Amino acid sequence: MKRLKKEELMKLLRNPAKYRKEKQAAQQAGKAPSSTPLSARQKQDRILMGVAIGVAALIAVTVLVIMSAQKRADNLTDALDPEQVKGLFVAETEFNPNTGVTYIQIREGQDRNVAVSNLGTTLPIISRFNYKSFTPKNYEIIGAAPWALTTNFSSNINDPEMMRYLLSNDTMIKAFLARPDVAPLLADPQLLLAFTKDNEAMRDFFDSDTVKDVLANEKMLRSVAGSRFMSYLLISKAAKYFRDRPQEAAAIIAGNPYLKELQENPNVQVAVKENPYLKKIASVILTPIKTDSQPAQAQTNSSTDASAKSQKKKK
Repeated sequence: MKRLKKEELMKLLRNPAKYRKEKQAAQQAGKAPSSTPLSARQKQDRILMGVAIGVAALIAVTVLVIMSAQKRADNLTDALDPEQVKGLFVAETEFNPNTGVTYIQIREGQDRNVAVSNLGTTLPIISRFNYKSFTPKNYEIIGAAPWALTTNFSSNINDPEMMRYLLSNDTMIKAFLARPDVAPLLADPQLLLAFTKDNEAMRDFFDSDTVKDVLANEKMLRSVAGSRFMSYLLISKAAKYFRDRPQEAAAIIAGNPYLKELQENPNVQVAVKENPYLKKIASVILTPIKTDSQPAQAQTNSSTDASAKSQKKKK
């Protein structure tokens, strides 16, 4: 039997009923669960609730950012530099950014393959979501690297505003004009004429899916034709030679099936008539020239008619 302490023994002797009651209450209190685990459980619940609120807030912020980006993408024109988007306004005097440039001479038969160095291994592709982060080096690569500009057209074939923005960048344009397979063609009218007679080169260009998509897209074609890039091409030495001699240009078109197809393309016709450099000669270069076989046939018919008439008179 457990010995009682002196104080407990005195309480028992003085008031046995009260002592037993207090003892019983103390035993019941000892059996009750501790308050410490309850506090820990409440703390854990609060942490879980905080995490849930944080995740919900993160999701809400992500959705907000996506909606904001979509809004910016849908309003590209408002985000772009107005000086770039509006394109090139042509003054009364001919705009010529190539003044003072020494034209590159090329001998007949020289290889037109492009050798590109120090441009990097990845071709930059411009889009509505990254154009603000583009550097001059990015634009230089697009202009200088073979197929880089074509690849950007392919990636933005349904976004003529984005391509017009790209085609207004002087760094890209000058890099393209300096390419060893481009500069000689723009500097020498005879070399440009020889290029139009290169059936393999013409086929490779016009059979490209990207070129076909551009020619089939009126908005894209008008953006290209009215771009600063196109203006640079048209004020080049070779292009200006044929602009000043539209009859020669029309004869070249008549002798080239690919160019004749362009001539008959309604989207091309609209773009030519709107272009400040071509609209004055549009009626000449867009009018098909009769081939040699057509006048010969007409002459044969007229000779036959004349013979028939003379025979009737004799009768």
